[in-house]
Amino acid sequence: MEVRQLSYFVTVAELGHFGRAAERLHIVQSAVSKQIASLERELGLTLFDRSHRQARLTPEGEAFLPHARRALREMDRAAEAAADLAAGTAGVLRLGSSPGLGKRLEDILTEFRARRPGAVVRLTTTRSAPDKLAAVLAGDLDASFVSAPPEHPRLAVHRLWDDPMLLAVPAERAGTADDLVSLASLPLARPARDENPEAFDLVTAACKAAGFVPRPGPTVVNAQDVLLGPVAAGHCWTLLPAHIARTGSDAVAFVPPRRPILLPTALVLLRAAPRSTVVDLLSATLKVARTPTRP
Repeated sequence: MEVRQLSYFVTVAELGHFGRAAERLHIVQSAVSKQIASLERELGLTLFDRSHRQARLTPEGEAFLPHARRALREMDRAAEAAADLAAGTAGVLRLGSSPGLGKRLEDILTEFRARRPGAVVRLTTTRSAPDKLAAVLAGDLDASFVSAPPEHPRLAVHRLWDDPMLLAVPAERAGTADDLVSLASLPLARPARDENPEAFDLVTAACKAAGFVPRPGPTVVNAQDVLLGPVAAGHCWTLLPAHIARTGSDAVAFVPPRRPILLPTALVLLRAAPRSTVVDLLSATLKVARTPTRP
């Protein structure tokens, strides 16, 4: 089985057409057909149904596709590692991040680079916790910072810190907002649940403990836009970690809830034999996490 055969197979599967795959690969269609036919003979499987104008995956082809993609990713990583060695670097660290880590992330990377001065850090920043967990499981990220991550048998979850949440409310409600139930009549703006189900459910549970089910409000994409828009206008309330809660509007107040709501952050990596570069990242992260934050 050759790498090019897998590459041709994945390309045809994604485009659903031998001709368009050949155009993308910059080769003639007959070469694509020949290599995939050779792959099918070697596997003893029929990967495509060729009875239609489009190339449709057979059930066997559907089952084989994720394995082919995984093999190609591994080849890409091997090539990356070889390039690192040739360049004399100490490896590449692919790290998932989140908006709002701020000074903590800066301190962690400073500590990590002190341990691995030649390492290249490639940051991927996204809000979606499920996407980050899937990337770590697939090997596309070496590790990731995740808020309120779930347990998973293949993942090591290293809890780092708990961020107290503040209630961002219209200024006229500031006097009573510490009692969460006083906000029961006002819609709650927050990110969609599929961005981070555990964090979403944590807030829902806090509201239920206070005696109400939160009314759905605007979906938060950019916190500052929601603060300066519907919260300042008195149309909703939201929650933010205390260290990133800020606004330039006198119409918004930040109030600590009477019963603290804590949002945990963890570093997540595969349980199985992490690379030494990832171990150094974990050591650097734990050192910074245990260092008292400066006021």
